Amino acid sequence: MPSRRRLLAGVGVGAVGIAGGTSVLDVEFAADTASASTSGETDWPMARYDPSGTGYNPNATGPKDGVKVAWQRDTDPNMYGLSAPILVGETLYAVGQQSLVAFERDTGEIRFTRDGQYWLSPARAPARAYRSDTLAVSGREGIHGLSASGGYELLGRSIGTERWHSPGRETQRWSSSSLRVQSPVAADETVYAIVPETDRAVALDASSGRVRWERTIGDERSIGSTRPAVRDGVVYVSSHPGDIVAFDAETGDTHWSVKPDPGEETPMTYYEFHPPTATDEGLVVPYRTGVVLLDPADGSVLWEYTHDGNATDGSAAVADGTVFVTDGEESLHAIDLERGEREWTAEYVPDTDPVVADAVVYLGYQFPELVAIDAETGEQRWRYEEATYFTQPIVGDGVLYVLTDNGLLALEEAE
Repeated sequence: MPSRRRLLAGVGVGAVGIAGGTSVLDVEFAADTASASTSGETDWPMARYDPSGTGYNPNATGPKDGVKVAWQRDTDPNMYGLSAPILVGETLYAVGQQSLVAFERDTGEIRFTRDGQYWLSPARAPARAYRSDTLAVSGREGIHGLSASGGYELLGRSIGTERWHSPGRETQRWSSSSLRVQSPVAADETVYAIVPETDRAVALDASSGRVRWERTIGDERSIGSTRPAVRDGVVYVSSHPGDIVAFDAETGDTHWSVKPDPGEETPMTYYEFHPPTATDEGLVVPYRTGVVLLDPADGSVLWEYTHDGNATDGSAAVADGTVFVTDGEESLHAIDLERGEREWTAEYVPDTDPVVADAVVYLGYQFPELVAIDAETGEQRWRYEEATYFTQPIVGDGVLYVLTDNGLLALEEAE
């Protein structure tokens, strides 16, 4: 345990008001703060990599022609769930059903574990009020802002881990794959999120948790809104079923709201819209039997691609002018982003969220398989099956990271 002098010298304590009018103490050590705030080009700071939801880091590389285990770190208890880890600087963060765990990037050594009922992948956001970043994460009672340095553990209790809590409605269900719970998104110093078990989209200050704006998606038919996508000052949210809405990221004002209908020129047969991906060409929105590209100016349909599958989940990755999406029955589809035409299909059964790095598409799912597919040809490069289940992977500097039933796994190129 550090001495009182070291504690006073190394700890920064700040009181910050949060939504709901309460305050917390953020306790951080200088050494932890420095490491937590260091970031690089190969970071993967939130689910789907960026606020746009592209699932693609143009600076990252991963194993291409074969894999071997670089390291594996078991956790106790098991971090069972479906959420991908994130990577910020030299630290990997993973969320289980009972804790947030921070791992050292190169070795997998556990830096800290903090108990808490958190769901899904956190999102890293700069927080000007603190010396380290905020990790925004969905929880049982709403959205939580956690210290990226982990705060401090004293006498079995964590101090300063939670900076703020933006209240939601407590849910009694426990399912990390529920459509009613979505990972937050961070852009600049703002967190954009769907409040768990609601159709309320909120914009929160990353330092204080203060609600900047709040809007309700859809109508009484809605049964769940999806992960927001943020690009060029606009927040896009789709819902199950029927509504796709564009909000001003600063004010929350509605730019447009569309509800595609079979009577339109471009029919859509199912309305269970999946999370959108925002690109320069437009808004890519998968649904059960296909994918649609919407004009970001007004939400009008630019093209529709039909795969006649049964995709009940999953999102689209977009890299180098190509859309990658699974159909939930038998294939991964590569679609030209500009024209909406098929480039190739590859055999892949589950509906999931592809990620892309260095011309390779990586797919993981709770079924026992992790697959790498060539992004240009659709040919399978390798398959790894040495676990009971896999979450979505992320990719860094030549290494792929994925949570399994045993803990966090790092895979690198086989020699």
